[in-house]
Amino acid sequence: MTSLTRSDSSLRSAATTPANGWLVVAQQELRDIWLSWRGPVIVFMFSLLLSLLTYLAATNKELNIIDQKDTINLVLQITLGIGVAVSLLFSADAVSGERETLETLLLTPVSRRQIAMGKLLAAVSVWPVLMLVAVPYVWALRAGPGLFANAVVAAFVVGSLLTAAFACLGMIVSTVSNSNRLSLAVSFFVFVVLLAPTRVPLSGWFGDLIVRVNPVTAGSRFLDKIIVSEHTWGQEATLLVAPILAAVIAAAAAAVLTGRLRLQGGMGG
Repeated sequence: MTSLTRSDSSLRSAATTPANGWLVVAQQELRDIWLSWRGPVIVFMFSLLLSLLTYLAATNKELNIIDQKDTINLVLQITLGIGVAVSLLFSADAVSGERETLETLLLTPVSRRQIAMGKLLAAVSVWPVLMLVAVPYVWALRAGPGLFANAVVAAFVVGSLLTAAFACLGMIVSTVSNSNRLSLAVSFFVFVVLLAPTRVPLSGWFGDLIVRVNPVTAGSRFLDKIIVSEHTWGQEATLLVAPILAAVIAAAAAAVLTGRLRLQGGMGG
């Protein structure tokens, strides 16, 4: 649980520059994530996972029969899933896990939305770091420079949209929840429900509907088509509609609801 206890100098900085209050909050939260054990440990464990996967793909005879494009797709799908999940859990813990220490910030000139924005930016910072870690592994597995660039850009676009959507969702749940356990449980449950269809075969008109309406399955299918099937972005552009709408709607809802943040949880007047 991240502590919101801040030095007097930080509070004075927020008071004298209320327009940049979100930046003060973001800097504090980023320090709490990346100068503590949480951020570095996540990156270290993630790099070990990709190292093991790359080693097995290069040395194991059974895995070696898998096309390089499939392996690249797998690496990027794992990167996307872990990045989104971690950002979601960080944002779900952002408010509900710290209400007892939130009073200090709420008594400063920093607005509720600026507090939420700063914490949200810190939560999503995990995604670009994990993506940077994954790039050398994708390069090692590449089947050509064209595929490498296309795969990395596609994964970054899809991952950024889904990270924004789920981080905003986590912030919303955290804002309205009285319990930190409830916030984390609800956020993770929604993520698992939306992730589950990517692990099962979907066919027919109903399966296609789920793929296109669910932002997670749509994003996953988009990566699969771009990387494995080598389709153009124009051919599969419709698969980006759900992730884009999810990011926009979640961001708008978060902007409205976090403006009514209060200490005891739930929505204020």
